[in-house]
Amino acid sequence: MTIAKIVCISTFVISFLTAQLTRPERSNYEETSRYQDVMDFISALKFSGTPLKLSWLGYTAQGKRLPMVFYGDIPDTKPETVRKSGKAVVYIQANIHGGEVEGKEAMLELLRELAEGKHDQWRRRLIVIIVPIFNADGNDNISLYNRPFQHGPIAGMGQRANAQGLDLNRDHMKLETPEVRAFVKMLNAYDPHIVVDLHTTNGSFHGYHITYSYALNPAIDTSLDNFMRTNFMPTVEQRMRRQQWRIHRYGDYLESTPAGKPGYFYWAREGRYNTNYVGLRNRLAILNEAYSYIPFQQRIAATKAFVVAILDVANGNSQAIKTATRVADESAKHLRQYDSLSVTSEIVESDSAQEILLAAVKEERNPYSGQVMYRMNEGSLRTIVTSEFYAVRAVKKAKIPIEYYIPDSLKNVCTLLADHGILFDTLKQDVQKTVQRFAISNIRESEREFQKHKMKKYEGAYETVLMNIPAGTIRVPMNQPLSRLVFALLEPESEDGVATWNFVDHVIGNGKFYPITKLIPEGGK
Repeated sequence: MTIAKIVCISTFVISFLTAQLTRPERSNYEETSRYQDVMDFISALKFSGTPLKLSWLGYTAQGKRLPMVFYGDIPDTKPETVRKSGKAVVYIQANIHGGEVEGKEAMLELLRELAEGKHDQWRRRLIVIIVPIFNADGNDNISLYNRPFQHGPIAGMGQRANAQGLDLNRDHMKLETPEVRAFVKMLNAYDPHIVVDLHTTNGSFHGYHITYSYALNPAIDTSLDNFMRTNFMPTVEQRMRRQQWRIHRYGDYLESTPAGKPGYFYWAREGRYNTNYVGLRNRLAILNEAYSYIPFQQRIAATKAFVVAILDVANGNSQAIKTATRVADESAKHLRQYDSLSVTSEIVESDSAQEILLAAVKEERNPYSGQVMYRMNEGSLRTIVTSEFYAVRAVKKAKIPIEYYIPDSLKNVCTLLADHGILFDTLKQDVQKTVQRFAISNIRESEREFQKHKMKKYEGAYETVLMNIPAGTIRVPMNQPLSRLVFALLEPESEDGVATWNFVDHVIGNGKFYPITKLIPEGGK
């Protein structure tokens, strides 16, 4: 063999082995993977003869194509193949916030393990869908000064927002970003039973490696909520603790909570958040928050362990998961049995005080930026007993209708409903109906823009009137699986609906009535 051939083969082998390492592994965990690193890593994986298959979620605002890898015993990645497989489907996405990067690296490591034949027990009962880099544009906007207190990667990380300057984890109701639109399109096509969203904490202080949440909104199906609280997540916690990982529900210890007392507090309850949105669709949702003040390498390991624990528990409970979501869908078709549902809500104190782990942080210097970054002081761990604010209750409720009527002038609302996968039809002729319409007494507009919107809050009361509903009106029936989402979107007082996000502004003006009406059965039941 000639020297030239030896050099050529050696170069190929080195390149191949390098491609099998993530960028953090190659850089002693100083750097995080860019979009091209992710694509190169996935391209180097062994797909032929393995249960791995490559597909695509969609595109970012800047046109980057988002890889979506399937794992399981399926011949192809067509939606009908996945839905008819009889398996529980688990979708996992990382990097929804571009600077929260360990989920991305953990999922690349997990994909490598799957390509090597590890975790083979999952393939018989599960189909796993992994999107390792969701906010690819934000991920690649690297700076040493993004998330400065986070403990690495010290060579910089991406930005929180996408290329439009929008937070992808606030877009699930209004669907203004191509990334979240692609996610919802995936939900409509593949209908995963579980959605896992991987994050890094953003300023909270506690003593855990991993914190998590599930859907927290009073309008979600109570049986799914109970399944997550009392069955699924406690089992995941047990598995993590056996591996010496400290884990608890996501929150932050505050000396003064909104209730005016110390406690461990959580706040995100609106449908705009990924986890709550998935819950409103009658599916199980898990938010992962790796602690930003432990080293980058440790966050990757903890996140991967958490995802493996979730998949192990899902594998052992696949039939229960499929049954729970199917029953929730059927219940949603008969939502009116509950009479009313929450339109505004608040986080309140749980029934009993909880043991919470706290730890101090120590300051270290990023050697490249000179900025202070925090690191958990393991020697300062202590347990306190305090109030935990992890229950959610309705502040105000509204009657659940038989159906909603949307005027033809709100084509933007109809387009939004279609994008969510909500069923509706068009009236072919005029009809007279005794309906409820919302008489507006006040509209409060936020002083500051949030996600490029001046958010609206409608106040008033429903009145019952006989109205002519003209042909061309959109009718949205509530006897459908996504009825909870319909309600959250269309109610005028909803804290996260079309009224909140300015979808109806152009038809209201100085009008006295909310333009969307609803049909309530006689007696209001």
